[in-house]
Parts: sequence; C-alpha cells; structure tokens
Amino acid sequence: MHITIICIPYQIDVTRWGVARGPQAFLDHGLIYLLEAKGHTVSNPIWIELPKSERTRDSITNLGNIAKRSSAAISAALKKEDGFVLVLEGDCTHAVGAIGGLAQAQGTPGVVWFDAHGDMNTWETTTSGFLGGLPYAVALGWDLDDWRLAAGLEQSVRPEAAALIGASDLDPAEIEALELHPIVRVDAVDMLQPGVAKRIQAALQPRATEAKAWYLHIDLDVAGPEENPGNLTPAPHWPPRQHIIEAAKATTQTVPVKVASLAVYNPAGDVNGRGVRFGLDMAMAIIEGVAS
Repeated sequence: MHITIICIPYQIDVTRWGVARGPQAFLDHGLIYLLEAKGHTVSNPIWIELPKSERTRDSITNLGNIAKRSSAAISAALKKEDGFVLVLEGDCTHAVGAIGGLAQAQGTPGVVWFDAHGDMNTWETTTSGFLGGLPYAVALGWDLDDWRLAAGLEQSVRPEAAALIGASDLDPAEIEALELHPIVRVDAVDMLQPGVAKRIQAALQPRATEAKAWYLHIDLDVAGPEENPGNLTPAPHWPPRQHIIEAAKATTQTVPVKVASLAVYNPAGDVNGRGVRFGLDMAMAIIEGVAS
C-alpha cells in the first residue's frame, strides 16, 4: 500500500506547543520505519503550515485556512494508485480539512469518529466556547459553514454515514443531537466487555454502503489519561486499550477507510512513553486492517 503521511502541527491555530508537537513525536518514535517494515511504501511526510500572510485575528478563519491546505494535500495524495492517507493532527479541529480532502477526491464521505467526547457542539450550544468541541458538528453541516466550505466539504457528512465510538462525556445538546439524527453510537461502556470487534462490525455493516469512502478519526483521549498521559480533557469511562485497538481495526475491515487520523497526543505529558506507544499501535492496527 502507498501511504502518505500528512502532518498538521497545530493545537487549534497555534503551533509548537501542547498537542501541536504530537505529529513530530510519532515520526521521531519510528512510525515510518514500522510501516515500511510491514512492506508499505511511505512518502516523505507533508507538513501543513499556515503562512503569516493568511493568519487573522479570528481562530475559526485560521482553522478554515489550515483546513483548505490540508484538504488539497489529502486530495492530491489520494490520486496515487493504491493510495492511503494517514493524518497526524495536533487536535480534532483539523479533522474538518481531512474530511474535506477525502470529499474532494472521492465524493461525500462517511465518518467514524473515535473520541471520549462528541465534538458535536455548535457555536450556539457550546457552554465553554472550546473550538475542539465543534469539528464533528461542522463536518455534519450543523454550524460554521465557512469553516466546512473552506475545507472543500461542499456537501456535509450525512448522519446515515456517521458514527461516534467510545464516548462517555457528552453534553446535553450532544445527547439530544444523537437522539435526533441516525448516527451510529457505540459508547465507552459498550466497549468494556470482550467481543468489541464483532459489536463494532455489527453496528457499522448496515451503513457500509452509505458512503463510497470513509474517514476514521482517532482522538487518543478515547483511551483515558493512563494510556494517553497529559490529556487535559478526561472523561468518566475508558475502554481497555486492546478493545480500542480491536475496534479501530474492525472499523477498517467493515467500511472502506481511505483516510485515517491520530489526534490529541501531547509528548510533554507522556513521561514514560506510554501514550506514543498507544498511538503507534493504533496506527499499525488501522493500516493492518485496511491492507487486509
């Protein structure tokens, strides 16, 4: 398989601190070597940068400008024969650009979103104003169309082609939205017992044809602070590490994933290297599932 790694080193629109350093950390810990050892061809990583000339005082506008560049890079990478894109994102806000790039290359995509949180708030429903809690709602077309359109996602993601996996910390507005829309939902408590791969496959299989190509988003906080130290947004429950890995691999074996991402890893908080190992294991499980 021909894998293109695209790095988006931003925590929202700020670089060089916090989870913005996550993409480089995965490379420093041998991600490319691990992929090549499995027989894959890996292109030199592509780094997305927001030029000073495009930076504004408004973070949402900045996110749109970053997303525009990410989308173009991902769309171009998918034109390669047997192409697959692995996106290393600082945080979840940059998923919008990744989804837009897939849409530009393949048409309106499906999305499977692994996260301890929903990221489904709108500007109206958010109680914190935290932009990291909005990107899935943006991709679904619920708010901030300027951000979505800048990413090249002209048609928003259809709820019938959307899933939220591993959540345990949802705001009331997000719970209401999940009840209103036919989005597949497998909560963290549903992933505590063995057999999680079969349950994920059973949940996603009926939706597999709802989109031609799918995006798999992994917010590493889905595993909690023990597996991903340094995370500032913990949640009440976390599935076991191996169950999350099994669920991600099962996802790639059930729906046609063309783009996957890892997000929210802060190397400064990962004293013993447990978090980076979890991220690398997740990446390898995803690639193994796609390749199979």
